[in-house]
Amino acid sequence: YYFGRWYFFKIYVIIASIAAGILSLFVAIILVQKASWAEYLIKFGTPFAAGVLLIASFIDLIPHGIEEKGSVVLNATLIAIIVFFLIEKGFKTFHHHHEEDLQNNRNESQGWLFLIGDIFHNTVDGVALGSAFLINPATGVIATIALIAHDIPLEVGEFGLQLKSGFSKKQTIIRNLFASSTLLIGAVFAFQIGSLIELPLGYIYGGIAGFFIYIALSDIVPTIHSSESKRYGLQTGFLIIGLVFGIIIASFAHQYIDVGH
Repeated sequence: YYFGRWYFFKIYVIIASIAAGILSLFVAIILVQKASWAEYLIKFGTPFAAGVLLIASFIDLIPHGIEEKGSVVLNATLIAIIVFFLIEKGFKTFHHHHEEDLQNNRNESQGWLFLIGDIFHNTVDGVALGSAFLINPATGVIATIALIAHDIPLEVGEFGLQLKSGFSKKQTIIRNLFASSTLLIGAVFAFQIGSLIELPLGYIYGGIAGFFIYIALSDIVPTIHSSESKRYGLQTGFLIIGLVFGIIIASFAHQYIDVGH
């Protein structure tokens, strides 16, 4: 029974990883054909993603972590936020998916840097996704949706930037397919390791939550403040829509997917 359960969970991880990587790249290929579409997605998709990421953190990951290890997992959340801040300070390409990606001209060396950053970012996303499935399928599904909501605008921005830097469409597609594959590698690796040895899962959940919270509050929310002309504009509205959507998905997932998992 345990082996069968582990096997099906692994299949879920693989499907979710492929869906997150390929869907993000597919949407990027379509939308980047028309800059205005891509700019709208980045402008309104990223606030929506922030809402989903925050709900995944506070409604699912942190409560599961506290249930596993107690409130001490919040230390892991804080440490993760600090660590990702230091990573971003040292590696500027870790998060970059704003409108200027499609507007500014860059050179090819910068395109390569952002591709390397995308590989690293996808690997971290994969580890987060695989770890989420260690909790249960419902949490894995919520993490998958949160990552897709975040990665689609990110992929559009990076796809456009690499075209601007001098990469051909064929080169950009092939290189981004490779970058997307690291999400699958990271997810399977995290799930495999977590299935074979006893990991401090409570702290891992807290750490993933810190990663999601950092993305939402340090990268996306400040962009809303700087780019929204009205006090409460459409971007703020999409942030709230993301929160509501995340709550609905979390409720649905745990009500139906958890049953008999």
